Amino acid sequence: MNMMDIRTYKLFIDESGTADIQDKNSKLYIVAGCSIEEQKRERIKIKADQIKFKYWGDTNVVFHSREIGRKENHFSILKDKKIYTDFLKDLENFLSEADFKMLFVVVDKEEAIKYVWDERYTWNRLKIYKETSNHIIKNFLLILLTGDSRGKIIVESATAEKDFYFHKAVGHLTADGIKELNVGFGKVQDTLTSISFVSKKNHDIEEQIADLFAYGAKCKYLAKQKKKFRRGEYESLMMDLCNKKLFKIPKNAGIRKMKYFKEVEPFLVLPTTEDLVNATAANAKTGSRHHARSPVSKPKIAK
Repeated sequence: MNMMDIRTYKLFIDESGTADIQDKNSKLYIVAGCSIEEQKRERIKIKADQIKFKYWGDTNVVFHSREIGRKENHFSILKDKKIYTDFLKDLENFLSEADFKMLFVVVDKEEAIKYVWDERYTWNRLKIYKETSNHIIKNFLLILLTGDSRGKIIVESATAEKDFYFHKAVGHLTADGIKELNVGFGKVQDTLTSISFVSKKNHDIEEQIADLFAYGAKCKYLAKQKKKFRRGEYESLMMDLCNKKLFKIPKNAGIRKMKYFKEVEPFLVLPTTEDLVNATAANAKTGSRHHARSPVSKPKIAK
């Protein structure tokens, strides 16, 4: 393949919520990844800057779901009904037309905490970091492998502890490959070429998009589980956009590509049903008197 034909994609990763299993104010921990072809980044930035300049006269304003939803700080102007309506329309057009795809890993901590009775399956902060980083990076890699593309990962740095697990996830894949799919480490190294960590002050528009969609994923999951949450115009918009921009497997994919596509889990919810089965089986073998309650069914949400 001609090197000029190889496309490079970047996955910008952001998180929502905390990984602390005991944090009652944060029942979900979400990792969102915005995947975009490198050469299309400038166009997206220009469009975002146009919206920012239109409403604030300042392109340094940062799109942040929490502030938009609460209409606070820069977004206090959204308390004006007309401005709010116009802004949501512009935001919808921008996000709908921009060429990127989203990947998510959602941890339902209310379900995860039910596993504390068996240390082998206990969900704690470190396990949450490990599982979320492993899954979202592997999903990105699988998608890259279908097109012989190159990929770079950019993580918004929060803590050294969390960053360590992202770095470890990449290191594991580049050292061992994906054995169950017969993908050697050399192929992974050619495909997944770098991982970097940026501060919140880097202000990449793709990180801002990941933040917006992490909130959309939260609303989408809570609605699916019929749980209460604030559901206004903004929340409804982000849920709709979440469905539209979620990565979907092409219907006409060939056999070679489908080998990788069928392993992709674009909206993965943890713990999975398999986690429950494994934990329950281990519990039965040890004769423990404790029992895990069956978690709410969590299919791969792809619609």
